[in-house]
Amino acid sequence: MIASKKLLLVGMTFFLCFSAWAGDGIFILSKTKTLENGSISTSEIYLTSSRMLVKNSGADNSSIIFDANTEIFTFIDNKKKEYYQFDKPTLLQLKEQIKMMAKMMQQFAAQMPADQKQRFDKILNPGGDMMTYKTNGKNDKIGSWKTTGYDGLSEDNKLLQMNIASYQTLGVDQDKFEVMKKMMNYFKENLQEVVALLPTGGSFSQLSFDENSPILKDGIPVKTISYKEGRAANENIVESLTEQSISDDEFTIPDGYKQQQINMQAMGR
Repeated sequence: MIASKKLLLVGMTFFLCFSAWAGDGIFILSKTKTLENGSISTSEIYLTSSRMLVKNSGADNSSIIFDANTEIFTFIDNKKKEYYQFDKPTLLQLKEQIKMMAKMMQQFAAQMPADQKQRFDKILNPGGDMMTYKTNGKNDKIGSWKTTGYDGLSEDNKLLQMNIASYQTLGVDQDKFEVMKKMMNYFKENLQEVVALLPTGGSFSQLSFDENSPILKDGIPVKTISYKEGRAANENIVESLTEQSISDDEFTIPDGYKQQQINMQAMGR
């Protein structure tokens, strides 16, 4: 009887320990350097079979969580201790409202500052920044990974330079990144207009690549340089990519954070 109780206790302990951890996942640590001033921020990406988390440090200091099963997207602003959370029907409704307001505001385009006009143009034409990609021959070794170099071009202007490591080179099964693909598709279909009203900073730069991109098709970029007005602006380098168990606690909203709603009036500012 005592032995049975001990066995039951061991079984319950194992179950509790096991249930506290998500299945085998992927953890990616990268650092981004702002080339103008040398400031450095870190980005942590956690992937499981159904959830994705991105944590950004530095001035951005925010996180995003995507649950592929529930199709719920969460943006967390750690500076203000606030979060925004959307399911798919809410996003679709918001997207239509935002487009309608953007069309109404277009009549004042002549009086708008250039950056505000550009923001409205992007809301009404979210797919307008499609790039073309070509190999550039800069197949450098980044860390321990062999890579293939690509340039991302828009109207012959260079916007990106990437070094992509294949899944084979990384030693990771491509299926491990399936949730990231789902997140990218979700972003493209539901979020591109809405993010204009979120205090995102650079949070979505990692998600806003288009269908022409070799990212996830050929592998994962382990070095990315973004260009602005012909000059290199930011450099992101992956420092580590490992398979590991990821705790469910990583995907929870911190205690004390308040939920906020999209402020439609912010569009006019």
